[in-house]
Amino acid sequence: MEDYIIFIFGTIISCLINTVIVFQIIEERNDRMYHNNLLYFLMKAGVFIFVVWVNWLNSPFLNIIIWMLSLILVNLTLYENKNKKSIYRIIEVIMSILILTICETAGVELLDYIFWKLGIQVVQPIMLESMEMTFSKLFVLIFYYLIIIKVWKNDSNVTFTRTQCLIELIIIGFSIANLAVIISVITKVTSKTERILILVNMGCILLADLYFLYFARFVEENNQLKVKLKLLEQQSVLQYEFYEEQEEKYLESVKIFHDVDKHLRMIESMYQSKEDELAITYTQKISQMLMPLSLEEFTNNPILNVILNDKRKIANLHSIDFRLEIGAVDLSFMEPIEVTTVFGNLLDNAIEACDLVPANRFIEMRLDKYNDFIVVNLCNSTSPIGQWCAGKPVSRKGKNHGIGLMNVEQVIKKYNGSMVLGEENKIFSCKIIFSL
Repeated sequence: MEDYIIFIFGTIISCLINTVIVFQIIEERNDRMYHNNLLYFLMKAGVFIFVVWVNWLNSPFLNIIIWMLSLILVNLTLYENKNKKSIYRIIEVIMSILILTICETAGVELLDYIFWKLGIQVVQPIMLESMEMTFSKLFVLIFYYLIIIKVWKNDSNVTFTRTQCLIELIIIGFSIANLAVIISVITKVTSKTERILILVNMGCILLADLYFLYFARFVEENNQLKVKLKLLEQQSVLQYEFYEEQEEKYLESVKIFHDVDKHLRMIESMYQSKEDELAITYTQKISQMLMPLSLEEFTNNPILNVILNDKRKIANLHSIDFRLEIGAVDLSFMEPIEVTTVFGNLLDNAIEACDLVPANRFIEMRLDKYNDFIVVNLCNSTSPIGQWCAGKPVSRKGKNHGIGLMNVEQVIKKYNGSMVLGEENKIFSCKIIFSL
């Protein structure tokens, strides 16, 4: 009876961990079809109970087949992914089960090797099974949270901080230390009470690992959402500033056109009075008033024209030599806000970098099409960049800055483009390629 209870307890813990991990993989890579949380809770509970029952049959091959078939059915009926074909989603489920199975097998083999290396031989079969289950599941948790999540991630923009990795390593380290203690005393366990206490201890180790590793990941996902929120806020600010500038220009034009009839009558009266030179001077002043309202057309994209005119005006105010070489480029594949995000952020960063340079300030941007590629080359003078991270310069403004460049990177990745940043001889360069 005691052995049967221990077997049931171990099976429940094992199936619970597998169920949690597998559904984490499915929900990370797919979207729920329905918004009923109770439906998905009952579904997960049903799958868990079903696989527990299958495990009691003590047939490893049947266990794997049932796992695959039930999870494929759930994945195709209750989840969706518009960017992937069903066959790829089926392959992902099969790969997930196989990876977990391999990890469990590796954990058991590793424990057997440790027992052999330490010369531990006299271990009761039920305790050996419990140790193998605990060690294999711990190996699964380590491999999943420290390797699989970070390598097999669905969102390439998701990053993992050192703090998160350190917390995960500490949690795993404590668990390994506890198991090491259990291994050292397992041959001395003889009574029923001691066996049950050790079993409960091992189960608590696994459940604690599962909870704390999941919690650490949840906290990091929350941080990622905060970063994405800052990205959206930065985009909104850019859009708001753009429309605010257009409103100012509109109000200025309204003022000028409100008095245009008076100006025309004044010029007419000057010519009638033979005051030609005064009329010409007056006309030139009106022309200067209208000058800020006129836009030079660099491209066929009206948004980009506004941005380039605006940034050139700012550069001139900052004593920055602003050079443009624009070819026949069609940017209609990009949304207006995306054009603002890419070129507005890059040129703002270039102006800020030039402001830190005492002399020889310049910004040079080239935009052209080469075969099936649109290429953007942006260079600007800069002070030496002291620190780089993941191919990007670390913002001098400190924490929570550098959001603009992250926004630019997101837009580029959306259109399967690439961006390379560099700095040489106090010249910062940004090269972007869009594949058409």
